[in-house]
Amino acid sequence: MSVAFAREPSWAPRLFPPAARAPRAVQTARMLLDPRGYARSLRRRFGPVFSLRTYPYRGALVCAAGAAANRAVLTDHARFTGGDAAALLAPAVGAGSLICTPPPLHLGHRKLLLPPFHGARIACWQERVRELVRSGLPGLLTGDGVAVRPWAQRLTLDIILRVVFGVQVPARAAAFRHALDAFVATGNLAVLFLPKPLQRDLGPLSPGGRFHRLRATVRDLTREEIAARRAAPDRAPRDDVLSLLLDARDEHGAGLDDAQLLDELTGLVLAGYETTATTIVWTLHLLAHHPAARDDLIADLDAGSDRLLKATVSESGRLRPAVHHAMRTAAHDTELGGHPVPRHAFVAALFSLTHLDPELWPQPDAFRPERHLGAAPVPYSLTPFGGGLRRCIGVSLAQLETETVLREILAVAVPEPAGPPETARLVSVTMIPAQGGRVRLRARRTHPAGWVRQLPERRPAS
Repeated sequence: MSVAFAREPSWAPRLFPPAARAPRAVQTARMLLDPRGYARSLRRRFGPVFSLRTYPYRGALVCAAGAAANRAVLTDHARFTGGDAAALLAPAVGAGSLICTPPPLHLGHRKLLLPPFHGARIACWQERVRELVRSGLPGLLTGDGVAVRPWAQRLTLDIILRVVFGVQVPARAAAFRHALDAFVATGNLAVLFLPKPLQRDLGPLSPGGRFHRLRATVRDLTREEIAARRAAPDRAPRDDVLSLLLDARDEHGAGLDDAQLLDELTGLVLAGYETTATTIVWTLHLLAHHPAARDDLIADLDAGSDRLLKATVSESGRLRPAVHHAMRTAAHDTELGGHPVPRHAFVAALFSLTHLDPELWPQPDAFRPERHLGAAPVPYSLTPFGGGLRRCIGVSLAQLETETVLREILAVAVPEPAGPPETARLVSVTMIPAQGGRVRLRARRTHPAGWVRQLPERRPAS
């Protein structure tokens, strides 16, 4: 058991913000099945700060669901610290990952990792991302209703393998893809939410045993890639993240050793792979179910503008953020929103609830991209990628991927519903569409200049 869980305070109503009386198992099930709806009901009942009694927390998870509380949790590092708070994810990403690195080590690691994700570097990757999107489109553009999530997962994984790892050999990429697909599968990562005894390796058929074996496969492949890249004579001109990190040095001239690289790369893959794919899926699904917004976006893109594209991605991130919350721990006994928070308690900034606050966002359940065309929102009322010093370092790459996918798809197809709007399920800290984000892509009659690919005709129903 991690140190953070070992020192977590036990539940006592007088020490925590208010909580529902339902048993811990019931609250856990409700959060997994309807994360946004259940947490929203608690916010209506208790206000923007409340406690959630779920596994694997033996006390309670303190939840911040308003702009002021969200800002405090994300930016007041003296009271709410990161690193240890991500202990739930440490078995998956590695304790040395930036996600799990505590202060003051976090800032130094962040400085080493940030240069590859600088804006100029992202621009160099744009054509590579576009090529991968176009090569993957035939698998999605069938003219039938299709779940977008598997396609988006494969695409974002291929981008990570090319951009982050620099893998160019098809057989090597296939091995990585197979290992990562199995490791990040919903059933495998759900092990992180089980009681600690069930997370142990009790044999190959146990949930914990399967988790540890799949994790070992991913990490073995990553170790091999690190070793091969260190020995590669042609590393200098390469621009993938792994090659750049091998040459990165801090102010003392120290670089990352193999163990640190292993954890950092695992964290980058798991953080960027699922969240970016989920952002793409939700955005297409929302456009399919909101034809007026969809048609406005297509017209704006055809006119050569990206104004509505960026607004649409922002609105998708508000209404269906890929990441449900960001975790911190209380550095000492403190308060949040007028409620007590005991030392070492886990504290979550619940983006998905803050984004639905009617005082911040009128008609919060409506999909209205135009709301992002005016003045900037209230600070920390929109944080789909987190905030403060621990904001996701891959935001620029994620935005590039999402915007490129939308441009390429909407140039040739119109997303339409393939069923009712889907609810969200919680997998680790990611909110995914319950049915994979099903849409039907109808071929456009006309295409912007430069596009010649045609979608297959819709087959008549049998």
